[in-house]
Amino acid sequence: MNFWTDIEAIFNNREIALLLWIAVIVLVVLLSKLRKSLVPIFKILTSKMFLIIFSLIGAYLYGTILLLKNLEVWQTSNLKDVLFWLFSVGLILVFKINEAKSNAYFKGIFLSAIKWTIGLEFIVNLYSFSLFKEIIILPILVFLAMTQAVAEMDEKHKVVSKFLQNVIAIAGLSIFSYSLYKTIVNFDDVLTFQNLVSFLLPSTITVLFIPFVYFLALYSTYESYFIHLDFMTVKKDKVKETKKLILRIANINLDKLLRIKKNFEKRVFYDDTDLKSYIHNISKQSKI
Repeated sequence: MNFWTDIEAIFNNREIALLLWIAVIVLVVLLSKLRKSLVPIFKILTSKMFLIIFSLIGAYLYGTILLLKNLEVWQTSNLKDVLFWLFSVGLILVFKINEAKSNAYFKGIFLSAIKWTIGLEFIVNLYSFSLFKEIIILPILVFLAMTQAVAEMDEKHKVVSKFLQNVIAIAGLSIFSYSLYKTIVNFDDVLTFQNLVSFLLPSTITVLFIPFVYFLALYSTYESYFIHLDFMTVKKDKVKETKKLILRIANINLDKLLRIKKNFEKRVFYDDTDLKSYIHNISKQSKI
């Protein structure tokens, strides 16, 4: 009984329902034939590259937690918020790293982290229904969202997609209205330092995570492009010189590196073009 009380003290009913459904899904997959399809995914996720990335993420988050501890704003209960952030935002940002086509991408992450929807999420998650209701509501909303996403792919199902959008919007508005009402009624209980930290923590970690994602995107772009350069010509000396010049000119500027990658022409390996001037010019040539 005390164990369940401790669980309820850490997680709200919505989070408990989510964890229960995840556990059920994992159990079903492990007991079914689908577990065989997990083997290649597991091999990829445990490859050297991913283990290094996961270790770096762990070290980065540990450093962030130490910083918050030194600022005396960290509480042990916030570990739950960090874990939910990691699996709902952090890893998604890492796996979508190829979408980083300019510095503006990271500005978008920053704006998303501080926009008013964070407040919406805070209010909606602050109060939840009974555990039984949450267990019923959660899969229904997920099913509706997935069905709507599939329907949106085909123009023939546009009416169905629009209908499901309205249903999801009404359900979201209802949950929001309930949470807002409970927030106003219990305002004194809501306005606590712990809730304030929980409110600010996800956006704070996201903002602090941006440099990590930026340098990961930079490294990934350099690595893939340098491999591409190796296959562009057999003139290894020129390739080596080109790589050094790119590193010197683009440095840690992702925009410059992507402009070079986009505008670089193979012909310069075979004519008398001044590589330094050429790379310098294409790094400023045009927006990506």
